[in-house]
Order: sequence, then structure tokens, then C-alpha cells
Amino acid sequence: MGQIVLICAGGILIVLAALLVISRMINKRWHKQPSDEGKFLDSSGKKLFYRAKGKGDPAVIILHNFGSSSMEWWLVQNEIQNTRVISFERPGYGWSSGCQASGLASDVSVIIDTIIKFERIKRPVILVADGFASIYAHHYACTRPNQVAGVVLFNPIPVDYRHWTSSLKELKDYKFPEQIARKRMSLSKAGLFRLFSPYKRQFGQYKFGKLIAEFHNSPAVYAASMTEHSMIEKSIEEIRESGSFPNIPLTILFSGEEAAIRQWVRSGNSDYTARQAARIYRILSMDNFYLSTRSQLVELQDSVKHVLMEDPKSIAACIDNMVRSIR
Repeated sequence: MGQIVLICAGGILIVLAALLVISRMINKRWHKQPSDEGKFLDSSGKKLFYRAKGKGDPAVIILHNFGSSSMEWWLVQNEIQNTRVISFERPGYGWSSGCQASGLASDVSVIIDTIIKFERIKRPVILVADGFASIYAHHYACTRPNQVAGVVLFNPIPVDYRHWTSSLKELKDYKFPEQIARKRMSLSKAGLFRLFSPYKRQFGQYKFGKLIAEFHNSPAVYAASMTEHSMIEKSIEEIRESGSFPNIPLTILFSGEEAAIRQWVRSGNSDYTARQAARIYRILSMDNFYLSTRSQLVELQDSVKHVLMEDPKSIAACIDNMVRSIR
């Protein structure tokens, strides 16, 4: 009996080792074959992958969320009309994973400066920021007000970040992004996240979906996400020291409440906790509206799927509206 158990245990270990090796091989091959949709920018030892589409001013620069990819914005990027649109992977992410993430807003602002210089953009830009990346747009607008014509924030985190996190801590079983990233990094290192990843099902039917699903099988993604989350307080301190947000056009886009709830459920929260978290988020994130007297709120049609992939035209239309208003 003991021998059978040992044989079975040995077989399981062999299978797990094989999964680890195969997963790493697939992911390494993915890293060595960047999409021809984009190109690389070399600056100060950093090799950053970015994608530029269209022509015209004001140019639009997209900042992806922590733990996600600029590729999730490519369908939106394709729908934006009559202007130049640039999306890029920050250090540590995807094909930019050859350089380490610092997580500081000031460093991201320098990267945006580099892209503007590299692409020879002369006029002030429109910044589009997703989720936690609203911190980076906020810092850039405060420190370089003459270089920003407008800002679009998609599901931005509350400006009063500490109040938000302390409120979420009252939900005893709430899973914070850092916890989720740590778990997923361990699973991806072991090659197991590939088996349980929600992204294959979530993105499989969309253009670029396979690229995005493989992006999330890389341990580097979660390491970069954890680094960025760990530097939020320092980035907020940088914003406090930089002055007030300029009085420029600001559009705040919210996905439907049900879409937010489903996203928290997919991250491992119970339905009850996800609904409570969504309620807290919606109330507190409204403070973004008061950053500028020229703010407007837009609520997107509700969807239980990934809204960037499911309804890119609605998001692109909001960005197009800002482009037209600034011209």
C-alpha cells in the first residue's frame, strides 16, 4: 500500500514538474515574439513596448491599470478616430519586463515625457488612465500642467486613497489586489495559473485575446503589480507636493456596478463582499469629480464581461468627444 502511495505521489510530482517546464517554455516563447502591432522605445537602458495608431492632435496616451496590459486597450485604441493614440507597457509588464518597475509616479511621468519626445508630439496631450493608473495621470497633470490638454479616468481609484483602503479593511474577507497578485505570482511560477486562469475564458473570443491571456501567465506581471501597489503612498505624497490639479477638461468613466461586482468576484471575493466593495468604491471615487471645475461623469452600459473588450466603441466615443472639444 505504501509503495502505491509513493508511486502515485511520484507521478503527481512528475506531472507538476512537466507543467512547470511547459508553462515556462510557452511563456518564454511569448516574450521572445512581441506582437507586430507595436514597437520598442529604447531610453536610458529601458526597452519599452508601445503601440501608436492614427495621426493628428491632440495625441492620446493610455496608461493601463496595475496588473493589466495595454493590450486590453487595443480595441478601444482602434476605435478612436482622427488622432494619434499611444498605449504602452510600463516597466516590468509584458514585453517591457526586461526592465524593473519602480512604481513611483514621478518615474512614470518621465516615461511619458520620453514617449512624447520620441514620437515628436508638439501639442499638449490627452491622458487616459485605467484604475490605479489614475495616480500616474494625476501626477503628470499636476507636475506638467502645460503639457496636458485633458484627462479621461476610467474607474479611477478614490483621491482619498487612505479612506478607501481603511473602509475596505472593515470588510473582513475582502481580498486586496496585493494578496491576489502574490497568490497568482506563486501559481504562475509553478505553471499552475495556466490551468486555473480566468483570462483564457474571459478574453478567448476577442481579437488580441490570446495575447492578453498569455500575458497574465507571466510571474513578472504580478511582481510589477505588487511593486506598484507598494509605492502608492509615496506616489500620492509626490502628488501632494506637486500642487493642485489643473483646471482642464476631465471625463470620469465608470463601468456599470454589476461589471465591477463581477470583477471582484473573479478575484476571489464572495458576492456579498464584492457588492459591499462596489458600493464603497462608487461613493468614495466620486471625489475625482472635484479635481477640476470642468469635470463630467459618464456611466457606461452595464456588462458582466470585460467592458474594454466588450464595448470599446462607447469608451472610444468618450475619448473622441474630448479630442473634438479640445480642438
